[in-house]
Amino acid sequence: MTLFYTTSADRGFLARVLSLCGADERNMLRTQSGKPYLPGGPFFSFTDTEGFSAAAVGDCEAGLDAERRRARPLAAVKRRLSPEEREEDFFRLWTAKEAYIKYRGETIARLLPSLCYQKGALLMHGAPLGVFLQHFELAGCCLCLCTERETSVLFREL
Repeated sequence: MTLFYTTSADRGFLARVLSLCGADERNMLRTQSGKPYLPGGPFFSFTDTEGFSAAAVGDCEAGLDAERRRARPLAAVKRRLSPEEREEDFFRLWTAKEAYIKYRGETIARLLPSLCYQKGALLMHGAPLGVFLQHFELAGCCLCLCTERETSVLFREL
């Protein structure tokens, strides 16, 4: 899996990434729930946050999320997390949930209420999920890559 990233505002980032992988953004379709995909591959997932963009491209289904690390209002965090989750790193927790939702091609409204992140594991309705999560710190951002199997990651800045 290659994780492409840029730390500059770049509207054409995804098109450039796909072009580098021999794909064309114009061929991109969306599933019924809105997840973008390319017929015949490669698999990819895209994320951006406050001047940082990243895309994971590879030969297996993936979900990628990034959040810029910044102060979070404590009251806002407490309202949204279970007591167990309040002990976790908010950014690892949030990116894990978002990456899984993107991996599944679902919506936040549908899956978020059933997800819980505890001790580095992502659970749905209390049961561990059969996915592989990898967290990275890059350019002041916390990233999480969710894949169906363990995969090595090659980083490439554009």
